Amino acid sequence: MSERAGSLPAAYWELTKPRLSFLSVLTALAGYFCSEPNSSQNPVDARVLVCLAIGTALAAGGCGAVNMWWESEADAKMERTRNRPIPAGIIRPGAALLFGMLLIALGVGLIWTRVNPLAGELTAATAISYLFFYTPLKTMTSWCTLVGSLPGAIPPIIGTAAKLGQNGDPRIDAMGWLLFGLLFFWQVPHFMALAVMCREDYARGGFKVATVDDPTGRSAAIWAMAFILPMIVVAGEIVRTFFDPACASSLKGWASPFLWVSLIAGAWFFKLTLEFALPQRRSAVAKPLFLASILYLPVVLLTLTLNRIF
Repeated sequence: MSERAGSLPAAYWELTKPRLSFLSVLTALAGYFCSEPNSSQNPVDARVLVCLAIGTALAAGGCGAVNMWWESEADAKMERTRNRPIPAGIIRPGAALLFGMLLIALGVGLIWTRVNPLAGELTAATAISYLFFYTPLKTMTSWCTLVGSLPGAIPPIIGTAAKLGQNGDPRIDAMGWLLFGLLFFWQVPHFMALAVMCREDYARGGFKVATVDDPTGRSAAIWAMAFILPMIVVAGEIVRTFFDPACASSLKGWASPFLWVSLIAGAWFFKLTLEFALPQRRSAVAKPLFLASILYLPVVLLTLTLNRIF
């Protein structure tokens, strides 16, 4: 089904790719809350938290708008994107580009000046790698998926830098890097499921995703398996860091409902990825795998955040 934008305000909202922007905000906030526990040196600062959320949303939305400007011709050729604001003629390409660049500048500037420079630099690095590396590579090589995983994994360490920079010493802790790894590896099976579902559309748009060169989806399945395995390892290390089996607290030990929700979500995601590797099941399981991947990340991040708060 193609995406649609009606009124002009709705079209500008659509330009920001709100679902992806929301995911960026969610992961940045998870990085903030899941970094070193709150203390007198690392308290929760409401001002920093609000600036982090707004700045991330602005920068992510701006990247979405510039990406739609860049890919507007390809979008017009694909069923799922031909009714986006630019190919539908609702917004002029120049206006979309200006809008996106303004949002990026506002987002990076807000985080740089009101959070700390390290967080601002990481936000700028996210925008640059997404727009100038991942976006053009999509029409050149199937390795674009791996390159695109980098900007998608940076928001948690933006949040970590925001939290730990409150005492004047901005840095990224071990949990920030673990969350970075989780997102980096998660994106590949997530996208490979979509690549199988939308293979014909991607071919019409001229995108060199794995399934365009390999219609059987075998290479997509190999990519998915190759990245779900280290993702599970990273998730296990996060669990080991967060949960102490000897802890008497029901929220911190093995009896924690947060822990079991996270483990069940991971097991389901892994099961579907295994089925995705079977040729006779690949097409049928692609959509369930894609939906499971979408649910997995918010479930795990909310689980970790709630565990840290409570």
